[in-house]
Amino acid sequence: MSEQEIREGMLLAVWDEPPLDFDPDTLIKRVEQKKSRRRALVAVGVATAVIAVASFSLPGLLPRDRDTQLGADTRTNTSAPPSESAEKRAQRIGDKLVESLGVRMTNFKELYASFSPGRNPAYPPYQTKAPEWKQDETDYAGYLYLTDGIGPTALQVRVSKKSFSKNGFCGGATTCQEVKREDGSVVHTVEQLWDSPQVQQAAVAREFESGLVVEITAYAYNPSNGNGQRETVPVRVGVLTELLTEPGIKWE
Repeated sequence: MSEQEIREGMLLAVWDEPPLDFDPDTLIKRVEQKKSRRRALVAVGVATAVIAVASFSLPGLLPRDRDTQLGADTRTNTSAPPSESAEKRAQRIGDKLVESLGVRMTNFKELYASFSPGRNPAYPPYQTKAPEWKQDETDYAGYLYLTDGIGPTALQVRVSKKSFSKNGFCGGATTCQEVKREDGSVVHTVEQLWDSPQVQQAAVAREFESGLVVEITAYAYNPSNGNGQRETVPVRVGVLTELLTEPGIKWE
């Protein structure tokens, strides 16, 4: 072998050797760092996938009850209905009275109700201006206007918080009764003849424990104008009692 060939072989041997500054510990650390970064990337990817799945499934899993936050957020957009005015409440009761009376007596050609604030009903011949309703009005009165085969007349209705006098209500009548109901209210009934063979006045009154008193009275004339004299009342005490105790009418 020539000297040149020996020199080239030695050079090749030197090139194949690792560099003089080679550090095995550094190489191992780099490998471990790469493995750690790879595991971290894998963990982040898994966590991202879990969050994505949960974001789609969570709304369907959350309860929709009124007690949940979602229900509370929905309710904040709704507002409570306004309270019923005294005038509308009185008219609503009048409409129920008309309906109830129309079912019990089918001989009326015309039947409607009209009320005004205050415990004394308005008297049209002397009433120049309609009284004004107040929001918290508790007393009101008026008439159930009706027309039968004899002609037009009316029943008088009073709703008020006043002291009730049984003696004043009965007024010396021979037939005056009272019945206590399950709700604690007391119903008084009376029919007056006034020196006549026929009933000239039939009245019912209901006392509630709250102090509210409701009275419905039928006369042998039209109480709304003082005209239309009759032999007897258009509605007797039995029907008046049924009106006063109608379950569908909420007096309070």
